Amino acid sequence: MNESSDLPFTEAAPYYRFRAPYAPEALEYIRDAFQLDQKSRVLDLGCGPGTLSLPLAHFVGHVLAVDPSQAMIDEGRARAATARCGNIEWLCTRAEDVDEELGPFTVATIGQAFHWMDRDLILRKLERMLERDGSGLALVNPGKRRPQESWELLTNEVVARYIRARERHSKVHVEPEHEPALLRSRTFSQFTHREFSVSFERDVRSIIGHVFSTSTSPKSAFGERAPFFEKELTEKLLAANPSGIFRKHVETEVLIAHSRC
Repeated sequence: MNESSDLPFTEAAPYYRFRAPYAPEALEYIRDAFQLDQKSRVLDLGCGPGTLSLPLAHFVGHVLAVDPSQAMIDEGRARAATARCGNIEWLCTRAEDVDEELGPFTVATIGQAFHWMDRDLILRKLERMLERDGSGLALVNPGKRRPQESWELLTNEVVARYIRARERHSKVHVEPEHEPALLRSRTFSQFTHREFSVSFERDVRSIIGHVFSTSTSPKSAFGERAPFFEKELTEKLLAANPSGIFRKHVETEVLIAHSRC
């Protein structure tokens, strides 16, 4: 795929390691909900650098990891090689363009990416790509509490002084929530939500990296002022927390929709 057709995450790929982790229990919940084992096949749409693909690969026989950004695919392959995870197949294409003949799959997963997709089209495609018995869709996102991390409001104030107001990207789906599309679907209209907690630590470098991992504030948006932004944000964060270590508690939301054949 030509990089010019990427979603706005090409330069964000190296910074994805600074995103908050998913709760391990959330991945186990997906495993148990679909009774995943070494015979199972997972379709991970909008996979990024393998945030879901890599941990799920430990539970199943095969993962097809799909993302429209070659940079994300390359990052995912590198992570998989480091982890010696050989049962992931990487495919650089839009979720909407995945060949249905690549199925069937036991479960489709989408982590923080469904809002970039033509939801109705994806759900119709998945109706034909998932196995008939015991299959379904798992959407994984940050919990509903806002902000998830205490430093976010301070950081947003600093970011706003360097780049223009962060607007919703033109490629983001016009519906802010996932549920309306699911309710319109004949197959995935019955679903459940659960949230799982995870605790971890961040330092100042991690927070700056998180800023650069988003579509609304990539490093290029700061231009030549990026070093000044990093310096000011570092000073503000250390003034708020002189230790520079931020102990965080966040949630992972999992929406499970079992297929109804």
